[in-house]
Amino acid sequence: MNELEALALALEVEKAELNFYIRLARKASDERAKRMFLFLAREEAEHWGIFEEKFVEKLIEECELPPVDRTMLEKLLVSVDEKDLSEVDAVRIGMEQEKLTWEFYEKAAREAESGSVRRVFEELAKVEKSHYELLKAQYDSVMKTGIWMDYQDFSLEVD
Repeated sequence: MNELEALALALEVEKAELNFYIRLARKASDERAKRMFLFLAREEAEHWGIFEEKFVEKLIEECELPPVDRTMLEKLLVSVDEKDLSEVDAVRIGMEQEKLTWEFYEKAAREAESGSVRRVFEELAKVEKSHYELLKAQYDSVMKTGIWMDYQDFSLEVD
C-alpha cells in the first residue's frame, strides 16, 4: 500500500471512529461516559483534519485519487451491532478499535517513504494508543467499582 492509499484508508477509519463515538455519546446514560465519548469524537475529528491535510498535499503531488481498499477497511473496523450495546461493551469495542487503528498507523509509518507522512502516522499512532489506555482504564474502573471516572482524570499526554 502506498502513502496515498494509506492516508485515504486512515481518513475512512477516522470518520468511522468519529461516527461511532458520536452514536455512543447520544446513547450514553451516564454523564461521565457521555463526556468521554464526546471527547474521543473530537479527537477523531482532529485526526481526520490532520490526515485530510496530508492527503491533499500528497494528492496534489501525485495527481492521482486512489481507491479505498474496502477489504482492508473492513479489517480495520470492528463490526458491532449497536442496538443492544451496553456502555461497558461499547468501551470494550472502542478498545479493540483503537488497538487496530494504532497498529495500522504504526505499520503505515514504517512503510512511509516521506518523512512528513511517517511523522503524522507515528504521532497519531501514539494518540490512538493513549485512547486505548483511556478506554482500558475506564473499563477497569467500571468493572471493578461500577463507577465511571471522568476522562479528565486520565492523562492523554504522549511522548
